[in-house]
Amino acid sequence: MTTLTQRHAHRGFYAIAAAALVAASLTTAFGATPDPGAANPKPIVPVRSVASSAASHQALATQWLAFWNGDLDLAKTIVAPDFALHATLLDGRPDTEISGPAGLAGWVAQSHGLFGDLRFTVQVGPIIDGDFAVLRWVAVGRYRGGIPGAYAPVGTPLRFTGTDILRIEGGKVKDYWLNADTGDLLMQLKVGQGPATQAAPAR
Repeated sequence: MTTLTQRHAHRGFYAIAAAALVAASLTTAFGATPDPGAANPKPIVPVRSVASSAASHQALATQWLAFWNGDLDLAKTIVAPDFALHATLLDGRPDTEISGPAGLAGWVAQSHGLFGDLRFTVQVGPIIDGDFAVLRWVAVGRYRGGIPGAYAPVGTPLRFTGTDILRIEGGKVKDYWLNADTGDLLMQLKVGQGPATQAAPAR
């Protein structure tokens, strides 16, 4: 009686061990059973999709530079219809007055009207981070006149720098944050410095 009971006990133990081994093998092969109470895992983004998006943003940043260098027709291609500017404008207007492709193209055209031979080159970047592209640029040109309070002679060479932060949505620039070294530019333009004082004639 005792021997028969021990045999049944051993068989039960082996059956439990075999079931545990099968369960472990299935878990390894197919993954653990999801816990309904656990937080939803983040979707896996294919590496190829991330690389493709980064390359697309890089290409857009190149077009952005060409746009600022005078290819104004690119606005229709690279600027979103609901584009928004976030910047301090030299003429004191609110940045909300410049919106959409036409508004931005008009602002760029105005910049070229004030500064002849205006040319932008990239110093750093573009740096791509998700839906954002960042460029550090330097611009050179010559003052053409027309800025109120500026006493620099027409033809004065200028060099100024800045950083563009672009938020890209649907393959186009949706938001644009501009951080330019405006103080340096105003000094070169002699804004508020007044004309040179002439010596009073001797009596």
